[in-house]
Amino acid sequence: MVNPSKIISSLFAFGFVSRCHAEYSEATQTVTYVPIVEEWAGEGSSLTVNFDLINFNYISLYNGTSAQSKRTQSKETMRTATVIGSEASTIVTTSSSPKLYNFIAGMIEGKSDANSCGLTVGVNTENNYFLGHAYKATTSGSSCHTKTEGKTILSGVEKCANRLHEYGATRGCCTLTLGGTWTGHLRLTAEPIEYPATSATC
Repeated sequence: MVNPSKIISSLFAFGFVSRCHAEYSEATQTVTYVPIVEEWAGEGSSLTVNFDLINFNYISLYNGTSAQSKRTQSKETMRTATVIGSEASTIVTTSSSPKLYNFIAGMIEGKSDANSCGLTVGVNTENNYFLGHAYKATTSGSSCHTKTEGKTILSGVEKCANRLHEYGATRGCCTLTLGGTWTGHLRLTAEPIEYPATSATC
């Protein structure tokens, strides 16, 4: 069996994965971290990534960065995630991932109300899980210029899932904003029975 910790260490060595400012506590089995914030659709957009459950195999991502985070971040921006067993699944980034991204993006685009941008849609029953995942998406805003741009929504969904996977998240939530007129929250879980998407913290 491939050891995820060895893979992660190799990725760090070659610079393919960046550390977020965080600290792992063995005593409490938690990780305290600063949410990741970046652009997702050019200038005027932002993607904020939070996670509340992390696979044990990924704790090496969260060692040795506490001093820097404490110096540069206020306590108000810090979040805490629980470390769970190594047998738990993480958000997927496999050959089947595009199917998941397209499915969620299609549901968001297809059910959006062009007049209000209001939407709440999700998959939380076992018969409707997609590739073993459940999700809840909510959107709001005054202008739905993203309504006709499926590729923009898809880009946000894909980047959200990729970031959650990179940081070993079993469950997490991404907040997406665009041009000050559109806001979306996407909650994802890879263990929907034990850890429902609706309980993810944004």
